Amino acid sequence: MMIGDGYGYGDGYGETEGPRFDDTSRAEAHRELMAIARVLAEGLGLIEDGEDRKPFLDEIRQEIKKVRKVLEDSHAASEAMREQAQAYLEAQQVKTQEYLDQVQIEPELDFYPFIELPVGTEPRDLPDGNRLFTLPDGMILRTTDDQRISVIDAGQHQVVTPGPGTAVEVAPGRIYALDQTYLRTTHEDAGLSGLPLDVEPIAMGSWRFSVCFAEGIRLDIDHRRRFITLINPTGPIDILGIGRIEGIGESITVHLISGGAKGFHCEESGHAGLIEADGTIHLTLKSGLELVARFFSEVSEGDEAFPDCSIQCKLNCEERD
Repeated sequence: MMIGDGYGYGDGYGETEGPRFDDTSRAEAHRELMAIARVLAEGLGLIEDGEDRKPFLDEIRQEIKKVRKVLEDSHAASEAMREQAQAYLEAQQVKTQEYLDQVQIEPELDFYPFIELPVGTEPRDLPDGNRLFTLPDGMILRTTDDQRISVIDAGQHQVVTPGPGTAVEVAPGRIYALDQTYLRTTHEDAGLSGLPLDVEPIAMGSWRFSVCFAEGIRLDIDHRRRFITLINPTGPIDILGIGRIEGIGESITVHLISGGAKGFHCEESGHAGLIEADGTIHLTLKSGLELVARFFSEVSEGDEAFPDCSIQCKLNCEERD
């Protein structure tokens, strides 16, 4: 029979002796039990070919240690490769930055307020906030405080007014486009009050401004001729001023008021209002928006050449006799 717990004298872990079997008994049953015990011991890995061996769990522990050692070595190798790759990338970044520092990158030319000018144009900022552009052929363009363009070409000087739209013709057949933001102005500078805050007047030329409303109505104010033009999305065009009240595509009812003022009502578009004797226009749009147009007193009909309103509405709407 087996003496002890099968793993030596102790707990079976750390003892040098393996299981011991008592062979002194001559009983038949005892031998059978001993044979069974040996088979079990070999099955559990306690003995091998009848010889004692190290406990099986100790062998598993040693194998696990070997696997752990392999994994630790693999991890250490991976960390070393990662550190090498990181060091390489950092070195490349330093070299790239050194190269970029040595290379002078030309900044993109800013032609504002022009959208585009010929290649070779040299822009320059002026102390007064305006800008000067020297074109490759020697022409010089200069912005002005009133959204016009001063042109010097072949010793000749002229000031040109943008329009129609954002186009400006600096010489016959030579047209450049302006950024629309350059033509935006304040409500006060346009002579209009009561405009919604998100509506910005656009300078369409000297003393002429335009605003567009969400409902599709466009209002143009001409300070030289002292009238406003309403272009309605349904088609009718209304020209309103102290010296001229006329509807194109609709009828306008006019009634005189004491003191030289005039009241008006646009039959189809629904706009109505009052024009004071000094030309100030109080206008109520069909939407209910109330506006006041005040004309600049220092502007006169004779101030510089100015395109007629046919440029705005594409119709010949000259004042009738």
